[in-house]
Amino acid sequence: MILDIVGKLIQKLDIKSGESARGPWSMQDAIIETIEQYPRKICISFWGERISDLEKVKFGDKITVSVNIESREASGKWYTSVRAWRVQLSDENANQQQASTSQSSDNIQDIPSPTTNDFIDISTNEIDDLPF
Repeated sequence: MILDIVGKLIQKLDIKSGESARGPWSMQDAIIETIEQYPRKICISFWGERISDLEKVKFGDKITVSVNIESREASGKWYTSVRAWRVQLSDENANQQQASTSQSSDNIQDIPSPTTNDFIDISTNEIDDLPF
């Protein structure tokens, strides 16, 4: 399952490394708090070169993390992993532009509502005060 998680970085755990049959490996877990009405904390694993992507993120930064979620069985128990494959810093400039756009639309003067004389009276089929 592939999913995008939007949240803020609240904690980085220590880097772990080791040696497997395929060679050396390293990974680092990070805790992301989602930005929603009821925020959730999610532990996401960053493997190999993705650790360097995590190093660019500061605590409290709003980020979007694309993850793979997978469960696997070992010795009769199931384990679920959430592995990052892409990290993007949220574009605060885009958010500021959206905010300024909504503010400018709030500044638009109210257009006066039409009066009943500006419409066709359906009962008599007469046209009143239409400019065309």
